[in-house]
Amino acid sequence: MFRSSHGLLTLAFCSCLAFALPACSPKLDWRTIKNDPLNYAALFPGKPQLIDRTLSYQDSQLKQFLQFVKVDDDIFAVLTTEIPVALTNEVVAIETLLKNAILQQSILPNQSTPPAFNRVRESSAKAGPTSQQKQASQDYFLDLPQAKRVMRIRWIVRPISDGGLYLYQVSVVRAQSTTNPKLSLESALEQESINIFFDEFRPN
Repeated sequence: MFRSSHGLLTLAFCSCLAFALPACSPKLDWRTIKNDPLNYAALFPGKPQLIDRTLSYQDSQLKQFLQFVKVDDDIFAVLTTEIPVALTNEVVAIETLLKNAILQQSILPNQSTPPAFNRVRESSAKAGPTSQQKQASQDYFLDLPQAKRVMRIRWIVRPISDGGLYLYQVSVVRAQSTTNPKLSLESALEQESINIFFDEFRPN
Protein backbone atom coordinates (compact mmCIF):
# COMPACT_ATOMS: atom_id res chain seq x y z
CA MET A 1 0.00 0.00 0.00
CA PHE A 2 1.19 3.52 -0.78
CA ARG A 3 2.96 5.09 2.12
CA SER A 4 2.13 8.76 1.46
CA SER A 5 -1.51 8.36 2.52
CA HIS A 6 -0.17 7.06 5.83
CA GLY A 7 2.63 9.60 5.63
CA LEU A 8 0.17 12.46 5.85
CA LEU A 9 -0.74 11.29 9.35
CA THR A 10 2.87 10.54 10.17
CA LEU A 11 3.77 14.12 9.36
CA ALA A 12 1.10 15.23 11.78
CA PHE A 13 2.60 13.26 14.51
CA CYS A 14 6.50 13.77 14.12
CA SER A 15 -11.48 40.42 -2.18
CA CYS A 16 -11.38 40.77 1.77
CA LEU A 17 -9.55 37.59 2.65
CA ALA A 18 -6.20 39.05 1.68
CA PHE A 19 -6.68 41.83 4.23
CA ALA A 20 -8.69 40.11 6.95
CA LEU A 21 -6.77 36.87 7.33
CA PRO A 22 -3.33 38.17 8.30
CA ALA A 23 -4.92 40.27 11.04
CA CYS A 24 -6.93 37.44 12.61
CA SER A 25 -4.41 34.64 12.03
CA PRO A 26 -0.87 35.94 12.65
CA LYS A 27 0.64 32.43 12.41
CA LEU A 28 -0.88 31.86 8.99
CA ASP A 29 1.01 33.18 5.99
CA TRP A 30 -1.55 32.68 3.23
CA ARG A 31 -0.27 32.35 -0.31
CA THR A 32 -1.78 31.07 -3.55
CA ILE A 33 0.25 28.21 -5.00
CA LYS A 34 -0.35 27.47 -8.68
CA ASN A 35 0.72 23.91 -9.37
CA ASP A 36 0.49 24.04 -13.16
CA PRO A 37 1.96 20.55 -13.77
CA LEU A 38 -0.81 19.06 -11.60
CA ASN A 39 -3.55 21.40 -12.87
CA TYR A 40 -4.62 23.08 -9.64
CA ALA A 41 -4.25 26.18 -7.51
CA ALA A 42 -4.47 26.12 -3.72
CA LEU A 43 -4.36 28.72 -0.98
CA PHE A 44 -1.88 27.39 1.60
CA PRO A 45 -1.32 28.97 5.05
CA GLY A 46 2.47 28.80 4.55
CA LYS A 47 5.11 27.71 2.09
CA PRO A 48 4.32 24.08 1.19
CA GLN A 49 6.66 21.20 0.55
CA LEU A 50 6.19 18.76 -2.34
CA ILE A 51 7.11 15.08 -2.31
CA ASP A 52 6.34 12.37 -4.84
CA ARG A 53 5.77 8.65 -4.40
CA THR A 54 4.07 5.79 -6.22
CA LEU A 55 0.98 3.75 -5.44
CA SER A 56 0.92 0.08 -6.42
CA TYR A 57 -2.41 -0.76 -7.99
CA GLN A 58 -2.98 -4.07 -9.77
CA ASP A 59 0.06 -4.37 -12.06
CA SER A 60 0.62 -0.61 -12.31
CA GLN A 61 2.53 2.05 -10.42
CA LEU A 62 0.50 5.26 -10.14
CA LYS A 63 2.36 8.54 -9.66
CA GLN A 64 1.36 10.51 -6.57
CA PHE A 65 2.36 13.97 -5.41
CA LEU A 66 1.84 15.30 -1.89
CA GLN A 67 1.97 19.07 -1.37
CA PHE A 68 1.60 20.08 2.27
CA VAL A 69 2.38 22.63 4.95
CA LYS A 70 2.46 22.22 8.74
CA VAL A 71 1.24 25.08 10.94
CA ASP A 72 1.62 24.28 14.63
CA ASP A 73 -0.15 20.89 14.92
CA ASP A 74 -2.23 21.29 11.77
CA ILE A 75 -1.35 19.71 8.41
CA PHE A 76 -2.88 21.21 5.25
CA ALA A 77 -2.33 18.90 2.27
CA VAL A 78 -3.22 18.11 -1.32
CA LEU A 79 -2.45 14.58 -2.51
CA THR A 80 -2.70 14.10 -6.29
CA THR A 81 -2.94 10.65 -7.85
CA GLU A 82 -2.34 10.46 -11.59
CA ILE A 83 -4.57 7.85 -13.23
CA PRO A 84 -3.58 6.85 -16.78
CA VAL A 85 -6.07 6.37 -19.60
CA ALA A 86 -5.98 2.59 -19.24
CA LEU A 87 -7.21 2.81 -15.63
CA THR A 88 -9.79 5.59 -15.80
CA ASN A 89 -12.56 3.02 -15.28
CA GLU A 90 -10.88 2.13 -11.98
CA VAL A 91 -11.06 5.61 -10.45
CA VAL A 92 -13.80 4.64 -7.95
CA ALA A 93 -11.80 1.61 -6.82
CA ILE A 94 -8.65 3.72 -6.44
CA GLU A 95 -10.53 6.34 -4.42
CA THR A 96 -11.91 3.57 -2.21
CA LEU A 97 -8.38 2.28 -1.70
CA LEU A 98 -7.30 5.71 -0.44
CA LYS A 99 -10.36 5.99 1.81
CA ASN A 100 -9.73 2.59 3.36
CA ALA A 101 -6.08 3.46 4.02
CA ILE A 102 -7.22 6.51 6.01
CA LEU A 103 -9.96 4.60 7.82
CA GLN A 104 -7.41 2.07 9.04
CA GLN A 105 -5.86 4.88 11.10
CA SER A 106 -9.05 5.15 13.16
CA ILE A 107 -9.25 1.53 14.31
CA LEU A 108 -9.14 1.05 18.08
CA PRO A 109 -7.57 -2.00 19.76
CA ASN A 110 -9.95 -4.96 19.73
CA GLN A 111 -12.44 -3.03 17.58
CA SER A 112 -14.91 -5.48 16.07
CA THR A 113 -16.95 -3.13 13.87
CA PRO A 114 -15.52 -1.87 10.58
CA PRO A 115 -14.17 1.69 10.73
CA ALA A 116 -16.31 4.42 9.18
CA PHE A 117 -16.21 8.16 8.69
CA ASN A 118 -17.95 10.07 11.46
CA ARG A 119 -19.76 12.32 9.04
CA VAL A 120 -20.11 12.97 5.31
CA ARG A 121 -21.22 16.41 4.16
CA GLU A 122 -22.23 17.49 0.66
CA SER A 123 -19.96 20.18 -0.76
CA SER A 124 -18.75 21.61 -4.05
CA ALA A 125 -15.51 22.84 -5.56
CA LYS A 126 -14.86 25.65 -8.03
CA ALA A 127 -13.28 24.05 -11.07
CA GLY A 128 -12.23 24.74 -14.64
CA PRO A 129 -9.76 27.24 -16.14
CA THR A 130 -11.82 30.23 -14.98
CA SER A 131 -13.11 28.58 -11.76
CA GLN A 132 -16.67 29.19 -12.97
CA GLN A 133 -17.72 25.54 -12.90
CA LYS A 134 -19.04 23.92 -9.73
CA GLN A 135 -18.16 20.30 -9.18
CA ALA A 136 -20.14 18.35 -6.61
CA SER A 137 -18.08 16.65 -3.94
CA GLN A 138 -18.30 15.43 -0.36
CA ASP A 139 -16.35 16.26 2.78
CA TYR A 140 -15.51 13.35 5.08
CA PHE A 141 -14.84 13.80 8.80
CA LEU A 142 -12.86 11.31 10.85
CA ASP A 143 -11.89 11.00 14.50
CA LEU A 144 -8.46 9.45 15.16
CA PRO A 145 -8.69 8.78 18.91
CA GLN A 146 -5.44 6.89 19.34
CA ALA A 147 -3.48 9.68 17.70
CA LYS A 148 -5.58 12.39 19.38
CA ARG A 149 -6.21 13.89 15.96
CA VAL A 150 -9.20 14.72 13.78
CA MET A 151 -9.26 14.84 9.99
CA ARG A 152 -11.34 16.32 7.19
CA ILE A 153 -10.94 15.04 3.62
CA ARG A 154 -12.39 15.80 0.19
CA TRP A 155 -11.82 13.84 -3.04
CA ILE A 156 -12.21 15.47 -6.46
CA VAL A 157 -11.70 13.91 -9.91
CA ARG A 158 -10.69 16.02 -12.91
CA PRO A 159 -9.75 15.06 -16.49
CA ILE A 160 -6.23 15.45 -17.90
CA SER A 161 -5.64 16.57 -21.48
CA ASP A 162 -4.12 13.20 -22.42
CA GLY A 163 -7.35 11.39 -21.50
CA GLY A 164 -6.31 10.31 -18.02
CA LEU A 165 -7.56 11.62 -14.67
CA TYR A 166 -6.24 13.43 -11.63
CA LEU A 167 -7.69 12.28 -8.31
CA TYR A 168 -7.16 15.02 -5.72
CA GLN A 169 -7.32 14.35 -1.99
CA VAL A 170 -7.61 17.64 -0.08
CA SER A 171 -7.24 17.24 3.67
CA VAL A 172 -6.53 18.84 7.01
CA VAL A 173 -5.29 16.93 10.06
CA ARG A 174 -5.71 18.75 13.37
CA ALA A 175 -4.89 17.93 16.99
CA GLN A 176 -7.88 17.38 19.25
CA SER A 177 -8.58 20.41 21.42
CA THR A 178 -6.98 20.21 24.88
CA THR A 179 -8.63 23.41 26.11
CA ASN A 180 -12.09 22.30 25.02
CA PRO A 181 -12.21 18.48 24.92
CA LYS A 182 -15.96 18.54 24.27
CA LEU A 183 -15.53 20.48 21.03
CA SER A 184 -17.39 18.60 18.33
CA LEU A 185 -15.63 17.08 15.37
CA GLU A 186 -17.46 19.41 13.00
CA SER A 187 -16.64 22.51 15.06
CA ALA A 188 -12.96 21.60 15.16
CA LEU A 189 -12.82 21.06 11.40
CA GLU A 190 -15.10 23.84 10.15
CA GLN A 191 -13.14 26.76 11.51
CA GLU A 192 -12.28 29.68 9.26
CA SER A 193 -8.76 28.69 8.26
CA ILE A 194 -9.84 25.15 7.33
CA ASN A 195 -12.90 26.30 5.41
CA ILE A 196 -10.74 28.73 3.44
CA PHE A 197 -8.26 26.00 2.52
CA PHE A 198 -11.03 23.75 1.19
CA ASP A 199 -12.98 26.54 -0.51
CA GLU A 200 -9.94 27.95 -2.29
CA PHE A 201 -8.68 24.66 -3.75
CA ARG A 202 -9.34 25.06 -7.47
CA PRO A 203 -8.62 22.30 -9.97
CA ASN A 204 -8.45 23.24 -13.65
